[in-house]
Amino acid sequence: MEWHKLKNIILLILLVVNGFLLVLVGSRLEEAAQYERKALEQTVQVLERGGIQVDLEAVDPAEGLFPAMVERDLEREVRMARALLGQAAEADNRGGGLYLYRSGAGELSVRAGGELSAKLEGGAGWQADHPERHAAGLLRKMGIDGAQAGVTEEDGWTRVRFRQLWNGMPVFSCELEFAYRGGVLDSIRGTLLTAQAGTAEAGQSMTLPTALMRFSEEIAATGDVCTAIRSMEPGYRGMAQSLSGGTRLAPVWLVTTDTARYYLDCAAGELTRLTNP
Repeated sequence: MEWHKLKNIILLILLVVNGFLLVLVGSRLEEAAQYERKALEQTVQVLERGGIQVDLEAVDPAEGLFPAMVERDLEREVRMARALLGQAAEADNRGGGLYLYRSGAGELSVRAGGELSAKLEGGAGWQADHPERHAAGLLRKMGIDGAQAGVTEEDGWTRVRFRQLWNGMPVFSCELEFAYRGGVLDSIRGTLLTAQAGTAEAGQSMTLPTALMRFSEEIAATGDVCTAIRSMEPGYRGMAQSLSGGTRLAPVWLVTTDTARYYLDCAAGELTRLTNP
């Protein structure tokens, strides 16, 4: 047989084999997805028999989230301060991990744990016809990736909250509030990670069925009352580790129920009730 004909036959056989393997892998993935969905539905039924309703459309898995250690980046912090206060802003090390940045536009203080407070001056320089857009623009200018978490208006004040994102996922413990009075930005306060990158640690997140059962067990153990899980959102909880600014990012679910909100650790299953509403 001529070589080019034999080569075409071999290529055809390989194509058929590859096609078969693709079908096989696809069917296995479909079976796995169906199994996981069935396991989740059965878990929800168990919780409902125990008096806890679950909205399946509002619970998300935590796949791909790993613990990480991040360190404070003072150079990035200076750039962030100058983006807010202008290039004249200089860093003043006050000790104990506290840095103060000042210029004619106001002052910004940042602590090792990420606690941030800014008092702004200059009046018309901080004028904003649309506070939500203005605050989002300032975040981008400061090099911070965030998502709007809420807006409140009361007694002439407009408060816009943004939650920081880390690799596209929310850091629930890191939020900034931009306070506007009469359409003028007055202050910024909250908690922020100024790190550029982190060191990933080994770890594996629980599946949703396991997480739901663990939540049910922990709720029963604490004696809290809960009749409905309204959402389970995966993300990170930042916990300061040192005065130098080291922070550990722990993967958690933010669980919102009809009575309270909780952090559920994605690996250990530890449940922590949030004190704020």
